[in-house]
Amino acid sequence: MNTPTPEEARAALRDVDRRRTQTAAAAGRSRWGWIVAGVLIAAYGVLADREPQFVRTWGIAIVLLLLGVSLVGNTRLGGSLLRRPVRPRLTPDPASLLWILLALAVLIGGTTIATAMEVPHVALWSGLAGGVLVAAAGPWWQRRILTRGTAR
Repeated sequence: MNTPTPEEARAALRDVDRRRTQTAAAAGRSRWGWIVAGVLIAAYGVLADREPQFVRTWGIAIVLLLLGVSLVGNTRLGGSLLRRPVRPRLTPDPASLLWILLALAVLIGGTTIATAMEVPHVALWSGLAGGVLVAAAGPWWQRRILTRGTAR
């Protein structure tokens, strides 16, 4: 067995890094998917504020439909329909889970406190905040999660 030269070792490491980057890019959802998700969340908040009776009647069905679309996107068939050829196997990262739980707690806690204080249009503002958060931070979060192994 031959020991590789430093140039061969550098080339091999560059190739491994390039392939990890390709895999992360193939596994990620497209930017438009994040933007559409953010718009849907914001629209749901506006709808909940402007037409509360509609949301009381159809709200659970809308949430279940969106949850179903999200779950289908994580299957092989759904991934191929959404043009995601790779589904990564990710190990849970406690720091990442803590950050997402913190963001959810701030959003839900802020909405609950604002509702208790009878701030007008709470559903509208929380829907807009959640939608903008998903549309703006979603691609960044995804990139961070998918490439965290390469940064080490």
